[in-house]
Amino acid sequence: MKLLLCNQRESGKSILCLDPEHEYEDLCNNLGGTYIDMMSGEFMINPLEPKAWSENSRFGNQEKETDDSPETFRKVTRLSQHISYLKDFFRAYKDFSDAEVDTIEIMLMKLYARFGIDDFTDFSTQKNEDYPIMSDLYELIEKEFMAFDHEKKHLYTEEMLQNICLGLHSMCKGAESKYFNGCTNIKNGEFICFGVKGLMDTNKRLKDTLLFNILSYMSNQLLGCGNTVAAVDELYLFLTNMTAIEYIRNGMKRVRKKESSFILASQNIEDFLLPEIKEFTKPLFSIPAHHFLFNPGNISPTAFIDTLQLEESEYSLIKYPERGTCLYRCGNERYLLQVIAPAYKAALFGSAGGR
Repeated sequence: MKLLLCNQRESGKSILCLDPEHEYEDLCNNLGGTYIDMMSGEFMINPLEPKAWSENSRFGNQEKETDDSPETFRKVTRLSQHISYLKDFFRAYKDFSDAEVDTIEIMLMKLYARFGIDDFTDFSTQKNEDYPIMSDLYELIEKEFMAFDHEKKHLYTEEMLQNICLGLHSMCKGAESKYFNGCTNIKNGEFICFGVKGLMDTNKRLKDTLLFNILSYMSNQLLGCGNTVAAVDELYLFLTNMTAIEYIRNGMKRVRKKESSFILASQNIEDFLLPEIKEFTKPLFSIPAHHFLFNPGNISPTAFIDTLQLEESEYSLIKYPERGTCLYRCGNERYLLQVIAPAYKAALFGSAGGR
């Protein structure tokens, strides 16, 4: 993975890397990048800043989406796409009912209107400080709750507003607000690495929500700036969030038009073959144009061959572990590779894993 990132950077690509094991800090620093510890609270990605989820999403010139795509990718304008994404974002954070999520959507529309943001906004002229932050959303919902008039008819109930305020308090005002409440302060860089090792030890809902937030930033760079590579190492750690896997899957199809790409890496294919997630993870193996297949370890040969659609003769090449040896597939071509990093590149890798 580190050699691939060096080669991509050498070719002029910008790099976004998700690092769950704290293995890429040395490489990032040696290549002049910015290493961001997402658990420190020093750097912020504003969840309420509308991101690009498809090419030319402002006027709906994107390709027709299939019915199995998340709703976010089927919307037309950037704002409608982002609000649809936020519904998944808030569902990942708390177990809100459908009615409560719909109420949050109404509040989001009111909030964006107050900031002069609508479907016709030219986002290229907006600054990070021009968008609402999470505390603005909380204060709006709290105000609606405090001023609730029982004599009038409403689409939502007082209890719904109360539940939403309780559910969002930590994210907007409380202990977890340091991860979500603020304007985006990550400067556009040519190598940005998100360190999320501490994130793996937090509660599942916070982990999933922060992952969503990082994916939204990645999507914006891949589709907005283009010519960018997003690398996700140890992908199996994120398989508990099926909605995030759907976002990655659909992003892989879409970013090619902007000369961007995803690099996904994982050690054990068995994690992707569990019955409850198998249908979601299948496309992760079929969409990529390039495959680097190393020795699969202690796994059923039949499962490995069937999942990756290998020939028996191809599997036999990597059947036994041999350091640096892999089967490379690109279209109909097959190569048995011995991966050797030149000394001048290996010196950039640092002392952590992945060398």
